[in-house]
Amino acid sequence: MQVLALAARGTHDLVARECRALGLPVERTAGDGVWMDLTPEQTAKALVGLRIASRLLLHLGGFHAEDAESLYEGAWDLDWPRWMNADATFAVHASGDLIPSTPERRGLDHHLFVSLKVKDAIADRLTRKLGRRPNVAREDPEIRVVVRGRRGRWDVFLDLADPPLHHRGHRAQPGPAPLKETLAAAVVEVVDWRGQGRLHDPTCGSGTLVIEAVNRHLGIPPGCTRWFGVERWPHHGETMQQHLDEERRKGVDHAKSAISKAKGLDVLATDLYPDAIEAVRANLIASGLDGIVRVEQLDAAKLAPPPAGTTIVCNPPYGQRLGGEGVEDLFRSLGDAWRGFTGVTAWVLEGHEGFQAAFGMADTGHQDFSNGPLPVTLRRYALGRVAKANA
Repeated sequence: MQVLALAARGTHDLVARECRALGLPVERTAGDGVWMDLTPEQTAKALVGLRIASRLLLHLGGFHAEDAESLYEGAWDLDWPRWMNADATFAVHASGDLIPSTPERRGLDHHLFVSLKVKDAIADRLTRKLGRRPNVAREDPEIRVVVRGRRGRWDVFLDLADPPLHHRGHRAQPGPAPLKETLAAAVVEVVDWRGQGRLHDPTCGSGTLVIEAVNRHLGIPPGCTRWFGVERWPHHGETMQQHLDEERRKGVDHAKSAISKAKGLDVLATDLYPDAIEAVRANLIASGLDGIVRVEQLDAAKLAPPPAGTTIVCNPPYGQRLGGEGVEDLFRSLGDAWRGFTGVTAWVLEGHEGFQAAFGMADTGHQDFSNGPLPVTLRRYALGRVAKANA
């Protein structure tokens, strides 16, 4: 099966690396992500094991279309009866490049219009083949069709995960501005904390960064406690469920063993706000890591100097949803407080144009990502003398 592991901005190489680490045969890395040709067993391994990829999509085919008629015809020609029956509910989501209309031709100039034309083609094709029209379910479809446009070419996929892979199955309580687990996984992959020295998130929010970091270090598969959309497909769900059950079972067994042996890890999650402390504690319990990560209510701008060898990793407010107009004062306070630390490496995921000037220190390396629609940058700071870089 031709499968695309979607990669957000700045994560293409990281997704390719994690695919190879899982033993998956990477064919190429392209603008959208990482392409692979997978067996059902490998697909189950990818769904349960991928940390950074945002979605896993099964490629049904692609075609060129610049108007509604050619889009409809291209979608009609795909082998929908192989994947769907008249009882299955489905929905179509379109994204990517659009094609403007001209006086002579109605273009493909709105994603909703593209979705509707593909939906019509699917429903008409199945009605012709099966004698009944399948139902559309926008909120909770059994099959989610994904259409992605690029310079007049439209590629059509089925979403194997649905919901997206950042749904780990253990977020009991989100914070007011939750960080997606897939972005957090990309951050901790770059940070590459390996259990030596303290790991501290001083603006922990709901705890996503520390949970992802500990799970990565312990090798706990991120999808071992959730279900996947492919398990609801009428023709293939039962077979895929068998493979997924086996991958989940192995993942849960490993998690139990790894957590029971995780002695000596020094992981600290702190935040100023009581609601955040409540959220991180609930999420640590849900993920089984409450016995590993210490939680304290502390002001990130008033931290005592941590032990040499500490790795700080954090995602402070950007001023978009949290922090407001005073967010630059927070950045300034953090820089003033942390400047005196010795032998500490700090990684800060920031998304504010005034961060660097307010923080007041030059980074020693950075990588650009996206947090939803917001461009963000992960910056590394060497505080005092650092014996060994963590990059």
